[in-house]
Amino acid sequence: MNEPSVLDYIKSIIAPWKYPKVSIPDDGEVEPFLESETEVPQTSEPEIQVFSQDEPIGEEIQPADQGRDRWFWLVIIALGVAFLAQISLEPSRSRAWIPGLILYIIALTGMSIAYLHGKWQLPSYKNVPFLESKTAIRSMQFALGLVLAIPVFLLSSGNRFTLVNLFLLVSSVIFLAWSFWQKSSSRLSWKITPWLGVVLGVFILAAFFRYYLIAQVPPEMNSDHAEKLLDVLRVLDGQTMIFFPNNGGREPLQFYLVAGLHRIFNLDLNFNILKFVTITAGFLTLPFIYLLGKDLVNRRVGLLALAFAAIAYWPNVVSRAGMRLPFYMLFTAATLYFLLRGLQTGRRNFFVFGGISLGISFYGYSADRILPLVVLLAVVLFVLHSKSKGHKQEVIRSTLLLLLIAFVILLPLLRFTIEDADSILFRTLTRMGSMERPLPESPLLIFLRNLGNALLMFSWDNGEVWVTSVPHRPALGVISAALFWIGTAALIIRYLRSRHWMDLFWLLSIPVLMLPSIMSLAFPDENPSLYRTGGAIVPVFLIVALALDGLMSAIRRRFPVTGARLAWGFAALLLVLSSVQNYRLVFDDYFSQYRLSAWNSSEMARVVNEYTASTGPVDSVWVMAYPHWVDTRLIGILTGNPTRNFVIFPEQVETLPDTPTPKLFLIHPDDEVSTQVLKAKYPPGIIEQFESEVESKNFLLYYVPQGSN
Repeated sequence: MNEPSVLDYIKSIIAPWKYPKVSIPDDGEVEPFLESETEVPQTSEPEIQVFSQDEPIGEEIQPADQGRDRWFWLVIIALGVAFLAQISLEPSRSRAWIPGLILYIIALTGMSIAYLHGKWQLPSYKNVPFLESKTAIRSMQFALGLVLAIPVFLLSSGNRFTLVNLFLLVSSVIFLAWSFWQKSSSRLSWKITPWLGVVLGVFILAAFFRYYLIAQVPPEMNSDHAEKLLDVLRVLDGQTMIFFPNNGGREPLQFYLVAGLHRIFNLDLNFNILKFVTITAGFLTLPFIYLLGKDLVNRRVGLLALAFAAIAYWPNVVSRAGMRLPFYMLFTAATLYFLLRGLQTGRRNFFVFGGISLGISFYGYSADRILPLVVLLAVVLFVLHSKSKGHKQEVIRSTLLLLLIAFVILLPLLRFTIEDADSILFRTLTRMGSMERPLPESPLLIFLRNLGNALLMFSWDNGEVWVTSVPHRPALGVISAALFWIGTAALIIRYLRSRHWMDLFWLLSIPVLMLPSIMSLAFPDENPSLYRTGGAIVPVFLIVALALDGLMSAIRRRFPVTGARLAWGFAALLLVLSSVQNYRLVFDDYFSQYRLSAWNSSEMARVVNEYTASTGPVDSVWVMAYPHWVDTRLIGILTGNPTRNFVIFPEQVETLPDTPTPKLFLIHPDDEVSTQVLKAKYPPGIIEQFESEVESKNFLLYYVPQGSN
């Protein structure tokens, strides 16, 4: 008999490179019943692990024989070529897209060939049992939730949140959630393990990249920040608006959070408090990215997605801008996590939380309005694929629940939309249509060009908005961009072979989440923008993680004994290299170009404060109006006089009263008209130039001594 012995089996485990593999035949697969469905049991692997519970990959790790060496090195060489391709696309005087494109074609061709031959694979999704709902809808709570929603709409007139309509809104959502809530026997358990330490370490790294030098990066406010702080003052003054219609219209969540921090902790109303709120919103995106990777695929994918999103320049600068922009990232990540977990497990509770997240998102940032389309995309793809067999009706019912809860939360904003649709739709309509300016050419041609430019931003050009980017550089770093395109190619191949709906969803969700930027048809120069595409951060970094996880698995197969350590070392090296580049992009490049682009209102405010502390009252200081110069409201905010606008026009100088009080005027260095007017009005005045710390940001001071009238 030629049956292998137990000794042969042991030899194949101890020295797989020397002895042929010996497999023990299975008696048949038994699908386990998982009550808590938080983890799928994994088979043990005959190799040394770095952690006690190594990442579930969904594919058996087999040691490589010598005949497979060429495939392994093909993968490594193709990966290196992909890195070279992206390096060639980094900004430089000689940058050209053709060499990078050729290198990417070579790299992706090699990777695809190796993938088609099974020499490296993306990790599989978790096979979690779909639990049909056995909990009946609680009719009384459901009816009460619907009844309470009616006065929410009726009492939200006049664009005002009140204690009454907010209480009714919260009560309605609670009763609707209660009517569908499923009791769960699973319990959350936390254990101190090496893995938990690694995850916490990555979150600490994320906190460093997000909060480090918060007061300096970026350094100056602009007109948008002035508008936001004035809106916060309106909230503090009792104007609890549902929607703030000034300055093109803005959602209110940021203003209420800032006002709350100011009231509770007595924080100053300045640029730092704006940045703290938005940076925190961006930081809170990261746990959902980790959970998406961990719960849908495996915990290693979750960790890798978290790590590369944590250090990335793109979400960092969007979060640091101090505007509502990162709420798009936050609510995209939260809504997708709850929705996809609901589709994966069938649990209605996930759909309840998804509806709450989707509903609140409408009060965060205008780009969040695309999220219902993303929800429908996921549900439609799930229903159309075989994974949904036998579960279609349950999923449709749960999705309607999600949309119902979101709709109830939306009711106050819906009431304002009915009362003043122009205000809430102004910014969207001026970008999509010809309300503000005629479309430069055919809408279809603009759309297709915008789509192409948006998809190319990962490796080529992320736009020209200096407030939220380093203009005209790729949105991703060298490492992340290469891994993203490798992962995208692998997802396409895997979908064509296995038809898993989630592969197609990740691919399609990216352009859908970028639509707020792509649909800027009237102003195509505004596309791409890092903030209107911010929701795409979620699928992009998950694809980066999927690709890197697959490459780590290939290393483990090639080196059976030391492969786990080599794989983690490889990932750590890529993370370090990526961290170095992203640190430079945020704290050097972004900081430097922002200082050169923004007006130095903080220096002007410092001059005013020094003057008022030693010489004259604040109402004896003015800033001469000049086109495209500093927003004079910022000087009022920075000097603690938010209700005073320091601006004065040259023709208004003659109307100033002749008082013996000293006076100070701040003048743009090129403003000869104002200089002559002041000399004519106040001949004894003294003019000098203020030397700014920033090149080209000097300004003039015209000082009128006391009694010189």
